[in-house]
Amino acid sequence: MIRAHLATFPPRAGILMQTVASILPQVDRLCICLNGYDRIPDALAADDRIEAMIPDRDLKDAGKFAFRPADDNMVFTIDDDIFYPPDYVSRTMAFFDDLPADRNVLGFLGNAWVAKDDKGQHGWKNWMFHKRAPHMVKVDILGTGTTCQLGRNMPRLDQIEDAKGFVDLRHARHHAQAGRWMWVVPRQNGYLTSTMTGDLEKTGLFHTVNLARPPAMVAELRALMAELGPHSGEQLARLRAAGLVAS
Repeated sequence: MIRAHLATFPPRAGILMQTVASILPQVDRLCICLNGYDRIPDALAADDRIEAMIPDRDLKDAGKFAFRPADDNMVFTIDDDIFYPPDYVSRTMAFFDDLPADRNVLGFLGNAWVAKDDKGQHGWKNWMFHKRAPHMVKVDILGTGTTCQLGRNMPRLDQIEDAKGFVDLRHARHHAQAGRWMWVVPRQNGYLTSTMTGDLEKTGLFHTVNLARPPAMVAELRALMAELGPHSGEQLARLRAAGLVAS
């Protein structure tokens, strides 16, 4: 089974159905966590392919992990402000022919801690989901709006809820601690597009959580930095040529 997991909240109701319409034809099951809703919208309740739930507390982005997949399911974690093109699922899945899903996690938005200059000063190199990326690159963090992973490898809610608002960090640590590698996949510019509108921009977790830098988030980032693995920012082709990734 191919699944997509999504968390949303009422201010995004106006753009939610664009995401639903783009991803639903591509998956067997769409699971939606409706944070802060009073009722499940009729358009969602009427479709047997959709499993919608209203949690008894605000799970924020951790709501993507409130549904338990089977071990052999393929799970796409998605966001409510992205339009996913018609070949998104098939195109992403094809990359697992080269990087087995039991040991790898794929995505379109990533960050790698790399040397930024000749003096060895390090900083974050970012791959945004809507911009061109010509190579498959190993990263330290994947944005959970564009990941694909095997069901058995996906973190469960009880492993990630206390990092709600910054689950990308906990998600990265979960996979790194298990020895799995995370990769951003190649694509052309504009392959994925944002449906975010100007009036909704400040509702995003970047504004409501990240900019505030709560102590729990800072601690999570420090823990991640202490656990960083090797070869951050390296291209798959180079790692393979060096014998560090099997053909």
